Amino acid sequence: MIETLASELAAVGIRGRQRERILAEVADHLACDPQADLGDPRALAQEFADDLAVDTTRRAAGWTFGALVLVAAAVAVPQLLSPAAPDIAAGWSLWLALPATLAVVIGAQVAFAAGCLAGLRALRRPQDVEVVRRRTMAAIGAGALAASGSALSAVNFWAVLPRWWCVLTLTAAVAAVLPLAAPALACLRVRPIRVSYSGTGGLSADLGALARPLLIGAGVTFGMLALTSLAERSLVEGSLRAGFEAVAFAVCFVALRRPLALTD
Repeated sequence: MIETLASELAAVGIRGRQRERILAEVADHLACDPQADLGDPRALAQEFADDLAVDTTRRAAGWTFGALVLVAAAVAVPQLLSPAAPDIAAGWSLWLALPATLAVVIGAQVAFAAGCLAGLRALRRPQDVEVVRRRTMAAIGAGALAASGSALSAVNFWAVLPRWWCVLTLTAAVAAVLPLAAPALACLRVRPIRVSYSGTGGLSADLGALARPLLIGAGVTFGMLALTSLAERSLVEGSLRAGFEAVAFAVCFVALRRPLALTD
């Protein structure tokens, strides 16, 4: 029984310490009750694989959402504490300023969207392991991108802004990325595991009747138009930023619609 189960566990992708732990528990159970009927080893291995994959990805999605809160604070707090708002061309180089700005803006939004969608799917349909895992990894990558953009911005303005602000921004960015490592490793460990359920489902599985990408994109665009026009007191400035938001939303949706299961 133990040897057969070990082989079946390996076949569904459970190896290393996880397999040894399962085999030890089964062996202990059989030692206490040699006549125990544990069922077919293949079915038992698949049950272990399903349970392990669901539990791991669900926890990883939760850890990621919490870690992204730290990333958001690491990016936002230094900006709020900044003693000045230098022109984008006032730093060391535009070749640093532009990528840094894009990384923060796009990374933050993708991280928020992917993290929320991963959490929703983990709560509503945790058996969709692959969808939860891909969304979680996208959120982790985008969060790391946003933190990297913040750090790059500090490097770019090193000679323009006070040294304490640059050091604070760099330290906060590095510290915020570290908590993302745990859920990333969890997702990598669960990737080889073969689950019995492969359902995907698009946004309708997460948002129900609200799953209207075009309406969501339009809402985000008009929201950006209204907020930035009021903040900048300029309709032209608001229109430029809203236009960028619309293009960024469209590009990200097209690029991520399949990996993140955004369409049915």
